[in-house]
Amino acid sequence: MQFKDMINQGQNISATIAVCKSNDEGVIKAIVKAIKYTQANFILFDEQPQDELIRSFNLTHDEFNRIKIIQTDDEAHTVSECVKSVDEGQADLIMKGLIDTSTLLKEVLNNKYKLKTTDRMSHIALFNIPEYHKMLTVSDVAMNIEPNVEQKIDITTNLITCLQKIGIESPKIAVLSAIEKVNPKMKSSVDADAVVSGIRNKMANLEIEGPMAFDAAINKRASIIKNIDSEISGNVDGVVVPQIESGNILYKSLVYLSKADVASVIIGAKIPIILTSRSDSSRDKFHSICSALMLI
Repeated sequence: MQFKDMINQGQNISATIAVCKSNDEGVIKAIVKAIKYTQANFILFDEQPQDELIRSFNLTHDEFNRIKIIQTDDEAHTVSECVKSVDEGQADLIMKGLIDTSTLLKEVLNNKYKLKTTDRMSHIALFNIPEYHKMLTVSDVAMNIEPNVEQKIDITTNLITCLQKIGIESPKIAVLSAIEKVNPKMKSSVDADAVVSGIRNKMANLEIEGPMAFDAAINKRASIIKNIDSEISGNVDGVVVPQIESGNILYKSLVYLSKADVASVIIGAKIPIILTSRSDSSRDKFHSICSALMLI
């Protein structure tokens, strides 16, 4: 599975996406590309006029008609109207624009809407890395700050569900630490061992290992040199990071040093939330749209 495969599959998925704080060139560029490559329609919420920016992309009449523009009073009104549009069934997905993540998620979790579920919400990043032979997913790099074992099991379950929804029926998962053996002095290794046991109790026949260092997870030669007996080394589909700091560093290292393409989505709510960084490229925002369409 690569982003090109997700784009191809996204062409057959019809959905309406509500975009919160959409008046940004990179956001609009991603939306325009999604209109050309998918069946998605968009409702754009922003307190600033955006008609002129959108028209600068020379959309056809039919393409422009797939965009509905809602001008709001202020930022608070923008966020509430965007989330309400999904709660009331006018839209199927939410996409974050130039808005703080915490501001948007606080509104999504507001009890006046019916968007919360019993599942834990967590962030998933999907990467196409030039030096890796298939898509690699990483969780959680942007939402749960320092999850405990129970929360990490939920995050891992979300990651597995995401991979299965995009077509990877039997994903291979590595739960990361800095070592491959449990060391009581290294909390991440203890947690990883407990997460692996917890997931195996929930899901039989799933290929999950941990603790694993990142090099052993993605490079078979590294595990051979380190004399690690692993069935998934060099072929993992997803990795679970110890906490948000290590995940955030890994995310940005892959993007800025490895030139990886990335898509970012939050799952666990009633609907997927397209949650890209404000510094992500329009290409990454487009890939995030395509990824979220497959997770509806």
